[in-house]
Amino acid sequence: MQQSNPLLLTISNILDEIIKETDALEIEYNSIFHANKAPSITIYNYLQRIAKYTHCSEQCFVIALIYLDRLQEKHTYLVLNSHCIHRFLLLSIMTAIKFQDDDYYKNEFYAKVGGINVKEINVLEQEYLEYMDYQLFVDDQQYAIYEKRLLEFGEIEMP
Repeated sequence: MQQSNPLLLTISNILDEIIKETDALEIEYNSIFHANKAPSITIYNYLQRIAKYTHCSEQCFVIALIYLDRLQEKHTYLVLNSHCIHRFLLLSIMTAIKFQDDDYYKNEFYAKVGGINVKEINVLEQEYLEYMDYQLFVDDQQYAIYEKRLLEFGEIEMP
């Protein structure tokens, strides 16, 4: 049994609350990120899986959350719900890893970890970067604000 990670638990609790609200809206939105049916894996277990296999820094998860917020700010029509949150999370974390960490894997690896095929992850990555207008830099001040909010929300300690 894998030890629980307070940061991942806090992030998944925040996302679970958002998903509960957006799923209740029953908005029909089709993007290439939306699956016909919501994956059965919980957000927390998905985050744990990504953390376990990618060995990325915890900062990548905070940055991924910042990226998700940026996506929603830039594209208000994008509704994060249970049909797309896993793909958006995977791409946000993968992008954060590539931008932040010194070591990262090929897309084939991230596709396998994320449970999608490599052709799909390549298309999603291109679309994701366009959604983000290729604006991936997170300054220290913005990072610190998110870190502080996560600490307050989850009452956790960061390394």
